[in-house]
Amino acid sequence: MELLAPAGSFAALRAAVENGADAVYLGGKMYSARASAANFSSEELQAALDYCHIRGVKVYVSVNTLLRDDELDGALMYLADLYRWGADAVIVQDLGLIKRARQELPELELHGSTQMTLHSTGDVQAAEDLGLKRVVLARELGLAAIGEIKAHTALELEVFVHGALCICYSGQCLMSSLIGGRSGNRGRCAQPCRQPYQMLGLDVPGPYVLSPRDLCLIQHLDGLRQAGAASLKIEGRLKSPDYVGVVVRTYRAALDGQPYEPQELSSVFNRGFTTAHISDQPPTDLITYLPPAREERTGSARDTYSSPRAVRRVRAHLWARLRQGDSLELTLVDEDGVHAQARGSIAAEPAKGSGISPELLREKLLRLGNDPLEIVEFEVELEQGVHLPVSELNRTRRELVTQWEKQRLAGYKQRDLPPGSSAVPLPPKAKMGGVQIAVTVSDVASTEAAVKAGAHLIYFSGQVYRKTPLDWLAELTQAWEIGRRAGVPVFVHLERITENHMFPEIERALLRHSFDGVLLGNFGTWRRVKTMFPDIPVHADWSFNVFNSWAVQHLAEEGAALITASLELKLSDIKAICGRSPLDVGVVAHGPLESMVSKHCWFRDQGCRLQCQSQTVQLKDEKGFVFPVRFDRWCRMHIFNSRELSLLNHLERLKDSGISLLRVEGRTKDPNWIGQVVTAYKRRLAGEEVHLAGEFTKGHYFRGVL
Repeated sequence: MELLAPAGSFAALRAAVENGADAVYLGGKMYSARASAANFSSEELQAALDYCHIRGVKVYVSVNTLLRDDELDGALMYLADLYRWGADAVIVQDLGLIKRARQELPELELHGSTQMTLHSTGDVQAAEDLGLKRVVLARELGLAAIGEIKAHTALELEVFVHGALCICYSGQCLMSSLIGGRSGNRGRCAQPCRQPYQMLGLDVPGPYVLSPRDLCLIQHLDGLRQAGAASLKIEGRLKSPDYVGVVVRTYRAALDGQPYEPQELSSVFNRGFTTAHISDQPPTDLITYLPPAREERTGSARDTYSSPRAVRRVRAHLWARLRQGDSLELTLVDEDGVHAQARGSIAAEPAKGSGISPELLREKLLRLGNDPLEIVEFEVELEQGVHLPVSELNRTRRELVTQWEKQRLAGYKQRDLPPGSSAVPLPPKAKMGGVQIAVTVSDVASTEAAVKAGAHLIYFSGQVYRKTPLDWLAELTQAWEIGRRAGVPVFVHLERITENHMFPEIERALLRHSFDGVLLGNFGTWRRVKTMFPDIPVHADWSFNVFNSWAVQHLAEEGAALITASLELKLSDIKAICGRSPLDVGVVAHGPLESMVSKHCWFRDQGCRLQCQSQTVQLKDEKGFVFPVRFDRWCRMHIFNSRELSLLNHLERLKDSGISLLRVEGRTKDPNWIGQVVTAYKRRLAGEEVHLAGEFTKGHYFRGVL
C-alpha cells in the first residue's frame, strides 16, 4: 500500500519525503481545496516535482474545487502545465473539469477527490466510467464497505487513515458558505464545525458538539490491506512540517513491520484520537465536546526538513574505472534501473609514489553528502601506480550525480501533450413556457395541499425523519394517484447519501409503488434506478454540485431530464448555464436549507433509546443564531440553516435567468405552510404583489461565495 502524505509547504514536503512517504499531495495557488495553506507557486511546484521525482516519490496535485464557466479554460491550461511539468496525477472534484480533461488531456491521470462524496459501489463505478484512475473514498466507510466496493471496481481506492475529520460528508457541507460566504467546495471553509454551540433540547458534555476527534487508523493497516485499499492518506496540508514528519515516520514504520511508538502521534497536534467508522460500527468517541488543548506540541522530526542532509536516499551500484592515459569513468545504476555515466576531463598519469588506492577512490567517490544517493555496491577497476588530482575525483563524482538526476527526471521532463479532441457540447434546449413550481413533500396531506395550491410537480420524500412506518414511502402511491387525477407528475425523492447497505431497502420500496420519475442526489442511486426503471425520467438534485455548463453536459449525457443548480451559485452564473444547457434547469427557491448531513448522532453517544423520535434539538451559536436539527431513519443527522430561503421578492430575476423550475422545500413543513407558500409563488408569478411573513435569506443567489 502506498503511504500518501500532505504537503502544504516546501518544508512539509521535505518532511514527508525524508520520513518515508511514497507519494505526496499538494496544491498550487489556485483551484485547491486548502486555499489557506501556503501552497506552491508555479516555480515552487516545479521544484517540488523535481525534488520528489529524484527521490522516487510521486506527486499528486489538488485541483479539487468547483469551477465556474469563466474559470474552466484557465483550469484546463493549468492541468496541461501540470502534465508537462511531470505531475503524476491531478486530484479533481468538478464534473465539468473532469469531462473536459478526459477529452482534451487524455494522458493526464485523474484521481477523484473526497469532495466527490463517493460512498457506494455505484458511485465508484460511475467514477470509473468517467475515466478516473483512483478515487478517495468518503471517510464514513468501514472496512466491510471498502471491501465490497473494491470487489466491484478496478479503480485504485484511497482511504484516509490519519488526521482531521469533517463532521459532514465531504463535498456536501454548505454551513461555512451559508453562514459567512466561504465555501468548502471552493477551498475556503471557515470551519464552523470547530466553533462552540449551545445545544437546545439535549444535555451534552460540552459545547464543541460538531468538532470530531482526529482519525488514527494505525492499528487497522492490515485490515485496510485486506479490504483492497491501494493508498493510505494522511490529512494535513494545513499542518506543520514537524507534524507531517512525525506522522509519516510512524506510519512508515508500521507499514514496514518495524517497531514504532504510537505515543509519538500524540506528540504533535491532535484533538484526541478516534477510529471513526472503520469497524463498520457507530463510534461513541467521535466528538470532542470539550475545548481544544492550547499547549504547544513539538515532535522530533525537525532535522529531517530543516537540515540539508539527505535522509532518504536511492540505493545504487557504482562502477569506477581508471587507467593510465585515460580519464576516470563512472557508471551508476540505481534500484529503479536508472543508468548514469560520467567521464573525467583529465587523463591519469604515472604516480611519483604509490598512486591512488582503491580505498581513496571509495572515500572520495562515496562522499555524497547531501545528495540523495546511497551506494550499496561499489566496484573498481584500477590500474596500480596512477595519479589523478583529488579535485578531479570530486568533480567527476558531482557530474555523475548531475547526470543521474537528469536521468531520473527524463521521463517527466520529456512529456509532450498528445493532441486531444475538443469537447463538443450538446445544443442548448429551447426554453418553452414559463417557470414551473415543484414542491418536496413528506406525506399525502402535504401532496394534496401542494396540488390544490397549484404546484406543477411533486417530489415525494416520504417519512425520512421517522423510524415508522417501516416503508417510509408508504404513501407514495396515494400521492401519485392525487397527482394523476390533477395532471401533476409525482416523482420519488431519494436521499443524497445512500450507502450500499441501504439499497435493498430502497429497491423494495420503489418496487411497491407507482411514480412518474425520480429526484436523486448521487451516481450510486442513479445506477440502481436506471437498472430497475431504464426509461423513467431522472432529475439531478443540487448535491451533484453542478457549478458550470460542462457539468450539465455530463449529466445530460448520463440521461438526466433536469438538473438542480448548486446552492452556491450566483443567479448570474445560473443564467449563463441556462443559456448553454441542453436540459431544463431548476433552483431551490424557498424553504429550509440543509447545511450539513452527518453520519454521527449525539443521542447515540448517550445510548440510543430512539430519543430522536420524540426530542427536538437545535444548535445555538455564539451570535444567537439557531440551527434546527433533524435525525433520519438511517441514523444520520441533518443540520439546517438558521434562516430559511426565500426568493419570492425576486421572481422576475429568476424568470429572466432562464430556469424552468423553482422548488419549494416543504418536506419538514405541514400542509398549511405548503399551501400558503405555493399560493404565494403562484400569485407572484402571475404578477400579483404578495408577501410572506418572516425573516429570510436570499442564499448565494446575489452574493455568491468565495
